[in-house]
Amino acid sequence: MRRVRSTLGRAELDGRSAYRVSPGDEPMKCEELLAALNEYVDGELELSICAPFQNHLQDCNPCQIVVDNIRQTIKLYKAERQYVLPAALHERLSRALREQWKGKEDADRPLVEHAKAGDFTALEALLLKYERQVYGIGRRILQQHQDAEEITQQTFLSVLEHMGEFREEAQFRTWLLRIATNHALSLLRKRRLRAAVSLDHDDSPDSYEGIPHPEFIAAWEEMPDEIASRRETRQHVDDALAALDEKYRTVFVLRDIEDCSTRETAEILGISVEAVKVRLLRARLMLRERLTRLFGDEATQVAPHRHEAGVS
Repeated sequence: MRRVRSTLGRAELDGRSAYRVSPGDEPMKCEELLAALNEYVDGELELSICAPFQNHLQDCNPCQIVVDNIRQTIKLYKAERQYVLPAALHERLSRALREQWKGKEDADRPLVEHAKAGDFTALEALLLKYERQVYGIGRRILQQHQDAEEITQQTFLSVLEHMGEFREEAQFRTWLLRIATNHALSLLRKRRLRAAVSLDHDDSPDSYEGIPHPEFIAAWEEMPDEIASRRETRQHVDDALAALDEKYRTVFVLRDIEDCSTRETAEILGISVEAVKVRLLRARLMLRERLTRLFGDEATQVAPHRHEAGVS
């Protein structure tokens, strides 16, 4: 198989991205492709890397299948049903907000000033605009409808109470989703304690060292939309997401399901942009592995390789 001249040397980490361009005559290695996978899938790959990356995919069928699997994994979770707030919850939220607002216009003038038009109707419209996202975050992090309802109500009441403290250093949505995410993670940990469940979780550093390598590599038998349309397969999809450690699940939910940017996700979670990129790559690879074992066509399976050597 032909060798491709590349400007990418051995995969090196410099704290800004998963790779660094350096002079070299070696073709792009599978390990280097894996490190640049996020940027390629998200359409953010540096121009100097695009040609070596695409040339490698032409020469390496396993890597091409892995890339396709990652794209299908993201599409699958986007195609999955959008959580719709129960009508009763919508009414309770609106009623609770109105009850909490009564008598606050004069006593909490800063709160009124930060409600765009200066009145409750404006604040209510702002909160209800994002109610689906708040509920969806709670549902996907906690996996329980009742918990998601509690998170949504807690978030709205927290915003109502602390709106006067919002300094607009971040977008309102970012601030709102940070509150929702913090409430969800807090409830998740409390629920584990009540159930006497081990609190052990992945404490590994956020680096590209030890990135999980694809083991089961095969094309999917069905399109993501078809998988998401059936109740029995949707449960497998939900279970795969729930099986992720919370630090990876949360990044995947915010970044790939709720369409937050990498920087916005970092602001919501209070972590670095680079940490978001590492966690997202790990989440995507772990979900790809589990879902491909469920939905992959064994007739198309190719042997796994270590993603360390270049194509030959």
